This record gives sequence, structure tokens and C-alpha cells, in this order.
Amino acid sequence: MEIVSFTACRRRPVVDAAGEPVGRLQDLAVQLLGPQPAVTKLVVTTPDREELVLGWDAVAAFPTGPADPVRLREAAARLTAARLRPDEVRLAVSVLDKKVVDTARKRVVRVNDIELGLAEGRLVVHGVEGGLRGILRHLGSEDIAERAARAVGLKLPHESVPWEALEPVETELTRARREAVYLKLARMHPADIADILEELNPSERAVILESLDEHTAAEAITEAEPEVQASTIQMMEPGKASDILEQMEPDEAADILDDLPQAKAQELLETMEEAEAEDVAELLEHGEDTAGGLMTTEFVSFPPNLTVGKAVEWLRAEAREAETIYYLYVTDPGDTLCGVVSLRDLILADPGKRLAEVMTTEVIQAVPEDDFRRVAELFTKYNLLALPVVTEAGEIKGIVTADDVLHRLVPMLWRQRHAKKYL
Repeated sequence: MEIVSFTACRRRPVVDAAGEPVGRLQDLAVQLLGPQPAVTKLVVTTPDREELVLGWDAVAAFPTGPADPVRLREAAARLTAARLRPDEVRLAVSVLDKKVVDTARKRVVRVNDIELGLAEGRLVVHGVEGGLRGILRHLGSEDIAERAARAVGLKLPHESVPWEALEPVETELTRARREAVYLKLARMHPADIADILEELNPSERAVILESLDEHTAAEAITEAEPEVQASTIQMMEPGKASDILEQMEPDEAADILDDLPQAKAQELLETMEEAEAEDVAELLEHGEDTAGGLMTTEFVSFPPNLTVGKAVEWLRAEAREAETIYYLYVTDPGDTLCGVVSLRDLILADPGKRLAEVMTTEVIQAVPEDDFRRVAELFTKYNLLALPVVTEAGEIKGIVTADDVLHRLVPMLWRQRHAKKYL
């Protein structure tokens, strides 16, 4: 397959079967199907500055030489104008100079040129090019720069990305079409999606998240930096934003809403399902750096009279919905914390015994007002994976998990380390 530069093809003369000028090539349209989408239409600018759209079947020859014209099969008078279909995308309008996601290298690339593959009379999109060389070619200065680089013993690098590894960011596609386009992105790890989101502006992030399913979007935005989370949610349509917040753990959703303007946070709370909104609203009443602000209201609790066997049966059926199952909390009908059972102890216990017989009654716990330092000290001192948060009356309100502490602690340590460079 011979590779042709899109920027070198643009504005190339287009002639009819007799060699008479028809205009200049302005753009190419493709259907975004398969690993190498085929060019389906040509957009030609006529001498009177009108656009003429022609189907690819009208092309007799598409030479690769920079000065060679595109030759059509028919005389100009017999050409039939075509129309772009809704699922066809113009390369110059929707791809060139736009951002795309390189899912193989997990990064954002600005498209400075498009690589076209020509084989057996068919023209397909082979990939895109970013970097300095693509910019220079786009500006018509590639040859000069390459000669200058060779003169000093350097070589201009090619930053080529195959099309099958790409996801567009800035497109004119409909929402339904975007959902199909972002399949590759959706299969990436949420932390990698978050890294990519952080390279985009808020409106671009919103476009991508609105096109992903709510569960994937929620996992991705949870991994992003707090300022990215807030600015992205603020840019999104309220219905979609609230759907994503509902998929998140209540404490994570509360952290995002706490960073939003009060009016926007209230709007999203009112759009959320009532049960989820109540959990989040309860957490918003506590300070961000307190046990109450760090905790999640989703945890596993059982009554004291439940048998070990029945508890295990429930976990097998329902535990995937819980944030952590390292500990099971034993509570009375008034939600007073009576004891705790580790998952290890539960598995080793006699299935016929009641939880009250195997639970530990001396429970390490925090109150909602405890500050982050106190919470972190308890996790470190007692090697905890989760910490229950209870009121003074003993009612369990939620749990703080080890990852909640880690997510808050790592940025603090990083800031301290960064500040020492300037001391």
C-alpha cells in the first residue's frame, strides 16, 4: 500500500475525462467503519467557489505525485453531484487539526496530517501524524526543514499513529454515533481514561464522558484530579451528570459536588434519584477533611442473630454492590454498632454459629468530627482496611476505606515533597 499525505493532496487540480479543469480537491469524506475507513466522497471547489461533492466511483485515477491532477471518469457536463450521508465524516473538517486519542500509547494527539493508503484504486485512511513533521508539512515547510536538519546531522521524526488505535475527540458526530466510536476508549483502564481526560479541556472531557456508559464514566472520573472532576461535571448536561454521580460511591460524589458552585450542586442533587441524593447530601454536611466527609454510606451490616452460613450466602449474591467486604459490621435494629467480623474469621467460622458468637466487640472506630490526621493514625496504628464512623450514641453512619485515606494522603505528600525543592 502506497502512503499519501492528505495535506499534499488538498488543493490538487481535479480534471474531467478530457483533461478539462473541474476545480481543486478541497476535502475527502469517509465512513468511520473498520480499521482503515475507505474514502467514499470527494469535495471539490469549483472555479466559481462552489462545492461539488462527487462519489468515489467518479474517480478514474488518484495519482500520488504532488503536481498530478485527480482525473475523473466522465466529462464535466455529465458529472452527477452527490450528497454527504449523515454517517460520513469530512477529514479536513472533522479530523485535521483536531485532537484524537491514541489508545495504544494512552495519550492525546493533535492531528497535523492524515496518512492515506492507496492500493488497487481504493483510498483508505491509514493513520494520522502529529508532531513537528506533521506541522511543517501542513505549513508547506517540510522539505526546507528536512534539509536543514540533515545539514546538522539530525532527522525529523515521524509521529505516526495507525487509525485502528485512534478515537476522535472533536467530531461532528451525533451522540448515537459517538457511543459507537468510543468503544476502544471504553475498554481502557479507568485510570488511563482519566489521564487522557486531564489532557483535554472541560468541554472535550464532557463530550467523551457523555458518550461512555455511566459505569465506565463514573470509574474514569473518580480517577481524575479533583479540579478535573468538578470542571467536567459542571460542563455536562445535568441528566447525564447526575446519572454518573449515582454510579459513584456516595463519598466520591459528595467530594465532587462540594467543589461545585452551590447552585450547580443543588441542581444535580435534585436531578439524582432520591435515595442516592439523600446519601450524598448527608455526607455534604460534614467537613471535607473529617471522618464524616471521608466516609461512604455503603457498607455491609448484619443482625447479631444471623448465622455465619446465611451471611456467606448473602455475600455471594450481593457483595459486588458493596465498596468493601473486608469487614462485616454487626448492628442492632437501631443501627447501633455491636461488633465486627473480618472476612477471614467469617470464612473460618462454623456456618451454624450466630454472628454474635464470632464477632469482635472491641471495635476501632471514629466519630464524624474526627479530622483526617486522627483517621490516618487509626489506620496506621491498627493496620485497618476500613474504619467505621459512628455517632456518640453508637449508631454507625458509614465507613472510611483505606483507599479513601490513600487518595487523600498521596497528594498531600506530593505537595510537601514538591515544596521542599524551593526551601
